[in-house]
Amino acid sequence: MNNACSSSPCQGVATCVNTPGERGFQCHYPPGYSGITCESAIGSCGADSCQHGGACHHGPVQPVCICPAGYGGRFCEIDHNECASSPCHNGAVCQDGVNGYFCFCVPGYQGRHCDLEVDECVSDPCRNEATCLNDIGRYTCICPQNYSGYTGAQCETDINECSSNPCQSGGECVELSLEKQYGRVAQLPSSLGNRRAAGYVCACQPGFTGIHCEEDINECSSNPCQNGGTCENLPGNYTCHCLFDNLSRTFYEGPDCSDVLLGCTHQQCLNNGICIPHFHNGQHGFSCLCPSGYTGSLCEAATTLSFGGNSFLGVPHGSHTAQSSVCSIAFRFQTVQPTALLFFQGNRDLFAKLELLRGYIHLSMQVRNQSRVLLHVFHDASDGQWHSVEVVFAEAVTLSLTDNSCKEKCITRAPSPFESNRSICAFQHTFLGGLPVEMTRDDFALLNIYHTASTPSFVGCLQDIEFDSNHINLENISSGLSLNVKAGCMRKDWCESQPCHNRGRCINLWLGYQCDCYRPYAGPSCLREYVAGRFGQGGSTGYAIFRVDENHGQNFSLSMFVRTLRPSGFLLALENNTYHYIRVWLERGRLALLTPGSPKLLVKFVLSDRNAHLISLKIKPNKIELYQSAQKLGFISALTWKIQKGDVLYIGGLPDRQQTEINGGFFKGCIQDIRLNNQNLEFFPNSTSNVPHHPILVNVVQGCPRDSACKPNPCRNGGTCSALWDDFSCACPAHTAGRACEEVQWCELRPCPPSAHCQRVPQGFECIGNAVLKGQTGETVFRSNGNITRELTNITFGFRTRDANVLILHAENKSAFLNIIIQDSRLLFQLQSGNSVYILHLTSLYSVNDGMWHQVTLSMTDPLAQTSRWQMEVDNRTSFVTSEIATGSLNFLKDNTDIYVGDRSIDSMRGFQGCLSTIEIAGIYLSYFENVHGFTNKPQEEQFLKISTNSVHTGCLQLNACNSNPCLHGGNCEDLYNSYHCSCPLGWSGIFCEFNIDDCFSNPCIHGNCSDRVGAYHCRCEPGYTGVNCEVEIDNCQGHQCANGATCISDTNGYSCLCLGNFTGKLCRHNRLPSTVCGNESANLTCYNGGNCTEFHAELKCMCRPGFTGQWCEDDVDECASDPCVNGGLCQDLPGRFQCVCDVAFAGERCELDLAGDMTSDILTATGSVTLVLLLVLLLAVVASIVASKRATQGAYNPSHQEKEGARVEMWSMMPPPAMERLI
Repeated sequence: MNNACSSSPCQGVATCVNTPGERGFQCHYPPGYSGITCESAIGSCGADSCQHGGACHHGPVQPVCICPAGYGGRFCEIDHNECASSPCHNGAVCQDGVNGYFCFCVPGYQGRHCDLEVDECVSDPCRNEATCLNDIGRYTCICPQNYSGYTGAQCETDINECSSNPCQSGGECVELSLEKQYGRVAQLPSSLGNRRAAGYVCACQPGFTGIHCEEDINECSSNPCQNGGTCENLPGNYTCHCLFDNLSRTFYEGPDCSDVLLGCTHQQCLNNGICIPHFHNGQHGFSCLCPSGYTGSLCEAATTLSFGGNSFLGVPHGSHTAQSSVCSIAFRFQTVQPTALLFFQGNRDLFAKLELLRGYIHLSMQVRNQSRVLLHVFHDASDGQWHSVEVVFAEAVTLSLTDNSCKEKCITRAPSPFESNRSICAFQHTFLGGLPVEMTRDDFALLNIYHTASTPSFVGCLQDIEFDSNHINLENISSGLSLNVKAGCMRKDWCESQPCHNRGRCINLWLGYQCDCYRPYAGPSCLREYVAGRFGQGGSTGYAIFRVDENHGQNFSLSMFVRTLRPSGFLLALENNTYHYIRVWLERGRLALLTPGSPKLLVKFVLSDRNAHLISLKIKPNKIELYQSAQKLGFISALTWKIQKGDVLYIGGLPDRQQTEINGGFFKGCIQDIRLNNQNLEFFPNSTSNVPHHPILVNVVQGCPRDSACKPNPCRNGGTCSALWDDFSCACPAHTAGRACEEVQWCELRPCPPSAHCQRVPQGFECIGNAVLKGQTGETVFRSNGNITRELTNITFGFRTRDANVLILHAENKSAFLNIIIQDSRLLFQLQSGNSVYILHLTSLYSVNDGMWHQVTLSMTDPLAQTSRWQMEVDNRTSFVTSEIATGSLNFLKDNTDIYVGDRSIDSMRGFQGCLSTIEIAGIYLSYFENVHGFTNKPQEEQFLKISTNSVHTGCLQLNACNSNPCLHGGNCEDLYNSYHCSCPLGWSGIFCEFNIDDCFSNPCIHGNCSDRVGAYHCRCEPGYTGVNCEVEIDNCQGHQCANGATCISDTNGYSCLCLGNFTGKLCRHNRLPSTVCGNESANLTCYNGGNCTEFHAELKCMCRPGFTGQWCEDDVDECASDPCVNGGLCQDLPGRFQCVCDVAFAGERCELDLAGDMTSDILTATGSVTLVLLLVLLLAVVASIVASKRATQGAYNPSHQEKEGARVEMWSMMPPPAMERLI
């Protein structure tokens, strides 16, 4: 076949293939070509085939455009949008370009993609070392406030720290940021820095220091004042108060008191004036400090004036400053007058007046007959002491009491009532101490001051009178402008000689004195006593009658002294034409008052005590009050009574004896100094008394004599009588008592046994004690002695018990009987007596068997009746139990009736067990100490006698004997009433259960030591034993922990484990050989002795270390089996190798070297023989140890010893330590 393709007929990219036929080939070409030889291209490029500069390539069908970057499409007509992928970040706007894009960034970002944040702080916009904080599109300046002192957006503004004016005491505030001040102000640092610009310093004025100049420097600390001068610290300065030496009369002056002042050396101030030297213009001089009452350069002029009554001192016109709108008057005064005129300025129509009213200073001002100003200082100024007063007339009128005795509210003021103050300051005359009387001087008439209502003239002393600071004294007062005024203060202490007697109070009246007498005394010196009237002298009956001689209206008082010992008696009655409208008498020693239409008033105060009491009645509209001295005793509402002329006052009784008896009977005692209001009603007026009508006296004796109460002698048993006022007193001999020594003090004779208490009773004594009854058979029986005459209407006793059903008392006589029992824990009282056919029952409201004391009173509600209901009172409670029926009294106990106490004599009831006090029947005791030999028999006639012979135990405690918890250690206390008994718990003994019983005394521990405990013991067992008494031998193998089939062997100190096979350890828990483990839960293999566990062809095998063999490398290869050691060497098998121990003459690995050959060798041989023997012994010991270690298949474990944590190395030191194990 011809190779038609050899001539390469196909063009371009066509492939030529030989084919049969004429041409002998065929051209195969890609799409876009045509023709037999592929000579024609289907898609050819034109001039504008591709846009935007695209490269055109011929295509099989059409041209192919290769577009430049940024364009696409068939003809490169599409511009690609590079912004479609949002390449711009942080909110930037993307603008598409040709084959690219542009990002328009928002403020604060930069970069091609706006992904870089702009650092606005790069330009360092913050000033004064502030910190710039970058933010998105902006920045913030953080001013360092703690030290910079700047503010503003860029910290450019200086903070004015001085705006709050922090510097005190005039200090200058300087800001640290003011650079121009540096170097001028000492407090500033050496240089300015921004870190020092915050804050301020204070440049202090001299004398001050501190951060804010708040501290005043104490200039006195250096003690600048000399010669004893006192330094006073001042702000920024000091001053010296120089000392005046009274002894040497030396003065000092100057800034530091170093200059001696000589002005007083040869000068003397008069009238105790103090000389004050000074030094001026190079000259020594002095001035006098005058005391009150003197003035002048030498204190030579007296300014004290005495006003002796009906006095005045006229101060001439011109004493006030001319045409002044402010004027004043001041002076000191001393008086005892409560009411007096001090000064008067003006005339009848226009004046100012200062006066004392009831001891208080009052200033009043009047304009055209109308009072405009009234000022008061409520401080007592009439006490005879000096007081200083000042009045200032200005826009306001001021009244001041300026002395130290006035403590509060000493200044008062009010608006001036005058249109112009000049009108009051321009008064022509001012009068001190009083006003001139009519016709004293002709020119006074022009003042129109006569008959001006005024207070009394001043009596006392005025001193240091000043009008607008101008001193006024007698020398500058014209003649005729004063009356009864003298220089000086002439005052006598009239009370110094104590002219008032009988406790009278002396009142100094300046020109004399007055005695304020205590009642019943009167007279100029309280020497006259109003004569008392004695009523009931010698048992007589009498009274006094006074007739009222004037009207006293509806407000009046009636008072008198009353002295009596009798608790009842008529005192007074007021009678008009109709009836007695007021009556007062004594009832049980207390005042009783009765008036028609009102209930009786009975006060609590007792007057019948032999002392004199001043009683007063104050009668007011609709009320009458009773007083004892100043103590109000009571009052009643009453009709309004008027005491009128012609009314009658009865004292001590009434002419009508029957009416007198109704109100206490005739009075016995003394009545003195009767006063109706301030009018004295005298029983025995003398000839000088101004009494219009004398009283009518019936058996009223003058004075207050006593009745002789000792005749005849009222004292009995040899007592001595002493007479008292209307009474007597007996001096009784030993062992007697009573008002008339009628009672023998039997208890002072100690008539009772030591266990009893002696109790006084009328005409005798009783021996009292608390009985302790045991409830045993033995009667305690009482019976009347036949002399009892009183009515037996009550019974009283006390008891304490814990029994619920016991008998306390039983008595029976024919149909009458008495039972007092405790039934079902409650007290039951049963009584049938008199003619009653009913049995009375009373049961207490609550249980009484609580072991506590209970006091019981059973009594008739009407003890004067033949039959009465009875009531039960327990423990003084207000809730009584009262019977519904009535029965008789206990009088049947008088008639030979036996009274059984604590005996079980009825209904087989148990006898009383507990404590029982001495029973008292109507005041007659049932004493347990009757008929005691050797003691005094009781003298009283009425008695209940103890007729039983058995003795009664006494001494029962008042409280439960167990209250003090005497039993220790939980012992149970039993109250035995007079003692107690402790029932001790297990392990304790003794009276108080105070001893611990030794429970080890019987040696209960068989194989151990005994420790005593409370009510028990404890055995500490020897090793190998247990049990309460160490009686059980311990099998230590019970619950043993021997593992891997080991055998437990018990011993004394625990147990040991005998291990099997390849296990070791105290509990046989560990493999004897070092091992490794491989595999998983379904298949695993353990290789011993360091064998390497591997997996080979899905099979686990052990790759043994040299010297070991076996499936698990458990067998040690015996390298000595071939006997490698020669010349008698001893082979020692070691893991994986052997070692020869040679004879002394041989050496080498197998002892193959012969060391013998010469003399030295012989010596060595001789010496070595001995050594060889020793080595052989040592070698045998080593071999035995190795063999023993190889054959060790057991361990021992003592549970009492704790295993120590550490590696258990047995054959290979590389074995990891097993976990520590313990027996639990």
